Amino acid sequence: MAFASIKAAAKAGKDFEPIPAGVHVAVCTQVIDLGFQEGFSSKYGAKRKVYLKFEIPGVTVSWEKNGQPMSGPGTIGREFGLSISEKSHVRPFLVGWRGKEFTPAEEAGFEITSVIGKVCQLNVVHETSKDGKKVYANIAAAFPLVQLQRDDIKANPAKYKPSQPVLVYSPDAHDQAIYDQLPEWIRKKIDTRVPDPSAKEDDGAGFTGADDSVPPGEDSEFGHPPLDF
Repeated sequence: MAFASIKAAAKAGKDFEPIPAGVHVAVCTQVIDLGFQEGFSSKYGAKRKVYLKFEIPGVTVSWEKNGQPMSGPGTIGREFGLSISEKSHVRPFLVGWRGKEFTPAEEAGFEITSVIGKVCQLNVVHETSKDGKKVYANIAAAFPLVQLQRDDIKANPAKYKPSQPVLVYSPDAHDQAIYDQLPEWIRKKIDTRVPDPSAKEDDGAGFTGADDSVPPGEDSEFGHPPLDF
């Protein structure tokens, strides 16, 4: 199955090195509702999109900002259609992450923000540009954690704490402070979104804001990132 993806490249002084290919433990740090976006072809029409960003604690990347050397955990993201229909791309991604299928109740309206702050394994693959000059890192799939990883998270929660605040944003509930923290390319996508082509259509996924029963990135019982959704 061909997956849509966001390329892991940056333009801040110099390009980031791509995330190494392979399987990595990752924390979901951003869930961004991009609104309805035009497709590559008018044949398919506008679709509501969501961007998921992950931080990979086990990978350190270096870059320059304003002439100064910087370093921090590697990050990678991927754009999906906001639908969990059988033909969607995000459904197999989330099923693989959860290790279980969606219930009928979840199919009626799954809250995508439930993944914020959650930890998973990501399979990262490399793709070379047509001219052979650049290598891009793409998220191919997600998997649940194995028991040893879950035990390590509980024993060493600080190791999996995101280095930056987790962000949830939707233009339907605009928050200027959060919007201002988003990268310019994401703000541009949000600003150029198109109207909902069918306000009555139910795409089987929800975006109503983060569940505040447990603060993102924490777990009320263990003091570590929440593991399941």
